[in-house]
Amino acid sequence: MKISLTVTGMDLIRDPRLLSTALIVSLVVNVILVYGMILAFRQNSELVKQNNSLSTALINIQMEMENLRSQIEYYKAQVKYYSSLVEKSGGNISLTGRAEINIVAVRAIYDGLFIARYEGLTLKCMVELQPGYGRVLVNTEPYIGIDLQASAQTAASVAEKLTGKSLSSTDIIVTVKSEEEVHVVDGPSAGAAITIAIIAAIRGDKLSEKVFITGTIMPDGSVGRVGGITEKAEAAAAKGGEVLLVPSGQGTVTVYRRVEKYMPPFRLITWEPVQISLQEYLGQKGYNMAVYEVSNVSEAYGYFTAHF
Repeated sequence: MKISLTVTGMDLIRDPRLLSTALIVSLVVNVILVYGMILAFRQNSELVKQNNSLSTALINIQMEMENLRSQIEYYKAQVKYYSSLVEKSGGNISLTGRAEINIVAVRAIYDGLFIARYEGLTLKCMVELQPGYGRVLVNTEPYIGIDLQASAQTAASVAEKLTGKSLSSTDIIVTVKSEEEVHVVDGPSAGAAITIAIIAAIRGDKLSEKVFITGTIMPDGSVGRVGGITEKAEAAAAKGGEVLLVPSGQGTVTVYRRVEKYMPPFRLITWEPVQISLQEYLGQKGYNMAVYEVSNVSEAYGYFTAHF
């Protein structure tokens, strides 16, 4: 006899043990799902908070940037305003300073009533800037001629243009000293040197004692031609100068060479002009000094500040 057993769903539901197990499993699954949802919600809340914090920080940064822009514009306006005041009142600013420079000159030596020869000599020019009224004051050590005083006035005007500094509230005191006995120092050939000294006093630069210059000063700052080049060059070289600056075109000089011609029964002696460079001329005299031509004060100034 065969016996068959069939278990249906109803039978499982009617089984208390299986039903309890199913309920427990369902409860556990629901708890896990709820817990996962709680975690997700908390994480989402943290993200929302962080996002809000970042948004707030970004807004604060933007506000700070706007404030900084406003401050920058304000300070720019202030700088522009005070700069305009400085420019308008620039003539009221007094300057102080001091500079020294070598100058060369030519003097006449009289060997007799009608016999004169010329020789060069070196002098020291000192420029001082002091609060004042825009005056150019020339000290009398030794006595100064009219031409040198006029050159000092032009030198001051050119120095103002080249430096951009007003000297209307500054007095310029120019003192020329000589180690040798000189009664009167005159002539415009020291104009370039005085201009360079005034510029150095304004800027606070030191000028080399090994550099000499001869040349007039023109209102546009160019260096003009002078006389007595060979005598001045020898004096500068004898004083220990290493560089001599001369106006453009005066680096070549004319010297006279003795020429003897025999024409029996006579010997004829003549002096013929010869063009040679000033540096070669100095070399023939036993001096080793470089000679450079300069066209303007700005070009010459570089030699004085670079040659140490």
